[in-house]
Amino acid sequence: MQASPAQERSEQRPLRPFAEARLSMAEIVGEEALLGQRMQAGAILDLMDVVAGRIAFQHARSRVVTLSFDRVDLMEPILHLDLVRLDGQLVSVGRSSMVVEVKCYRKDLAAREFVPVQRSFVTMVAVDEHGRSNPDIPGLRYDSPGEERVRDEAARRKEASRRWVEMQDAVDQGPRLIAAEVEEPFNRDKRHFQTPAETEVEVRRQFLPRNQNLQGTIFGGDVLLWMDRVATYTARQFTRNARMVTLAMNRIFFKQPIFSTDLVRMRSRVVYVRNYTAEVEIDVSLLRVNGEEPPSHSGYFTVLNLGADGFKQPIETGLTLSGEDQASLRAFQKAKLRHRLWREERAARQTG
Repeated sequence: MQASPAQERSEQRPLRPFAEARLSMAEIVGEEALLGQRMQAGAILDLMDVVAGRIAFQHARSRVVTLSFDRVDLMEPILHLDLVRLDGQLVSVGRSSMVVEVKCYRKDLAAREFVPVQRSFVTMVAVDEHGRSNPDIPGLRYDSPGEERVRDEAARRKEASRRWVEMQDAVDQGPRLIAAEVEEPFNRDKRHFQTPAETEVEVRRQFLPRNQNLQGTIFGGDVLLWMDRVATYTARQFTRNARMVTLAMNRIFFKQPIFSTDLVRMRSRVVYVRNYTAEVEIDVSLLRVNGEEPPSHSGYFTVLNLGADGFKQPIETGLTLSGEDQASLRAFQKAKLRHRLWREERAARQTG
């Protein structure tokens, strides 16, 4: 059977060594006036996006755009004026896509050593001058068993992402849900309740030319920073507690580039509540000068409730779930399954 043109290009394209597709950056983050205070998670996501973009650009020798972030867990807080190091490594290359693993560390002053705080896999896509995907990029060559193990882990992450999408789609396409069967004790036993609609927040803004990257679109990291800020505000409004902080970010998808001429509209709402955390769903859409209103970004943020002593405290507000509001029931059910999948993946990593 004759190979397709795409297969022939894949077989003929040059391969670059795994060891050359890496980059480390370090920066003292935050502001002097806020010394010692906890930093917003979005600021670190911004740096992770920069590292991933730089690695993808160096490998592809092409313009690149961010396609997605998978789950990011904040294992340790980052404080203003911390020294932060980010280590990025290209782990797999598709037809025009590249997956970059980015690990983030902060310097612990007491121990005088770096400790891990975040890790994520960022998918970048090579594009041409017209914004279309560019398949003419090199492949990646693995030269040692250690490098092959990284390749295999990237493949497992890709499979987990496929399962994640299938799981979410199955809920949307499934039969009508019953509130009593979907709800969990975490939510049912709260003292106060709000409907999902009552938790909604809408923000609109226009980014400035200074937020543009070399491709003339808005930096993905700037958008992530803003999304994190809105998610945190939404959770704080829900609990009426200003001390909530982002604990994790799950599956940020970049569906459309944002230009400085676009009016950006962000809608957020609480879709899931556990003992100490609330999950906020965010959807971003654009209002363009030609009248189009395409969806742009989406994602989920897990926000932790803290007390005045800095320790986690129970959330007292829950969500009112009703069979009449099937959209909110499905959102709650999907969040339950996302949490279950994350626990399964974490257990697999710890025993693997």
